[in-house]
Amino acid sequence: MVTVFHLGFASWASPLYLRPYTMPEIENIAQPGWVGVELFFVISGFVIVNSAASANAMSFLKGRILRLYPAVWICASLTLIVIVTQDVNRRVLKNYLRSITLYPGGPWIDGQYWTLACEICFYTIVFIMCATGQKTRMPALALGLSLASTAFIALLYAFPDAAIPAIFTETAWRAIPFYYGCQFAIGIYIWLLSQGRMNQVSRLGFLCALATGAVQIYMAGENTSDRTLAAAGHAFSSFPAIAIWVAGLASIIASVGYSKRISRLPASLLQSVKTPGSMTYPLYLLHFAIGVQLLDWLTTLGTAPLLALALAIAIVCAMSLAVCKWGEPPIRGALRGFLDRLGQRCRFSGEGVSGLGAVEERELAGGAMTSDFPVSVLALKFTHSPSCSGLTRASMWPLAARGWIPGSRPGMTEVEESDRRGTP
Repeated sequence: MVTVFHLGFASWASPLYLRPYTMPEIENIAQPGWVGVELFFVISGFVIVNSAASANAMSFLKGRILRLYPAVWICASLTLIVIVTQDVNRRVLKNYLRSITLYPGGPWIDGQYWTLACEICFYTIVFIMCATGQKTRMPALALGLSLASTAFIALLYAFPDAAIPAIFTETAWRAIPFYYGCQFAIGIYIWLLSQGRMNQVSRLGFLCALATGAVQIYMAGENTSDRTLAAAGHAFSSFPAIAIWVAGLASIIASVGYSKRISRLPASLLQSVKTPGSMTYPLYLLHFAIGVQLLDWLTTLGTAPLLALALAIAIVCAMSLAVCKWGEPPIRGALRGFLDRLGQRCRFSGEGVSGLGAVEERELAGGAMTSDFPVSVLALKFTHSPSCSGLTRASMWPLAARGWIPGSRPGMTEVEESDRRGTP
């Protein structure tokens, strides 16, 4: 979804990019795609808590490292190669180093990495709960995220120009799950529902998170519309994005509820669905800078914008498939071996880093989930999310960041960006 939003709409409608081509034929389809980031956070809330339930602190940490870093190393390097075809300078190299280390402050080699900073902050909270023996208190975590997010969004709504909220929307502190905390909380509540652990307080918290999530998406949609009004020529309603979000939540809940039935489907069918699910993470990392550069090249050669869009998406999807099938496995294997040896040398008491199962690839029965993405909702997010560097998702509250613009002239590869309000 976000890939289509970035390449099919934001690339020409965002005031930061304004590419020479336009695609008004698909604007109503592509424009709401930014909401895929919210669904990504919901999925993460479910998957991470599900992984932590059967892991200790160090196995959880190992699983997250093995899941995140191999793809980042490959995808950031591929993005760097594309960028240096246009320009290279010290700042680009610094952004690359921040990306491959997943430095949460940014700026990064490509804008959408901002969501990984949000993810890492959430992982840190869950890791601390595992390390302190509090992982059975996930209902309290979900309630805390719900209430904090509700209070924060109410503050934004009441005082949109206040300085204090800007600290958590325009600086590195945006990674703290205030604005998106309701989405993570929804994922946790879906997990609690699947485990039969919903009490009256949890039900009220779930309703609070759902209401806050809908308000957040509405605010994001309004701001997105305002930002693209000049280029698009008209406003866009927030309700298509809300409808997609609701449909996505329903699909996630159905995937969890019918997981046993899904597991009885033919293995070949499950594998055919699992592979696209595995592609979503590298696709998210690759699609933006590389996709826009492909669009620039193709349209310069005279290719019609819609055909160029289809070709660009096909190419980045093929690259994502190659990364997940042939790039990540050997790197992940080598990294796992390194972590095992490190754990043996450190001689952690009890179960440490070494000798632990690969919790990073936990799957819901029947392929309902691959890594961090339930494949049953793949159609809702056949591409992924906005960011703070450029065609960043229309759902972000103002972010001050620096991002690379594909095709910019030498010396102009960095641009100050004040990203939109709203929800990558």
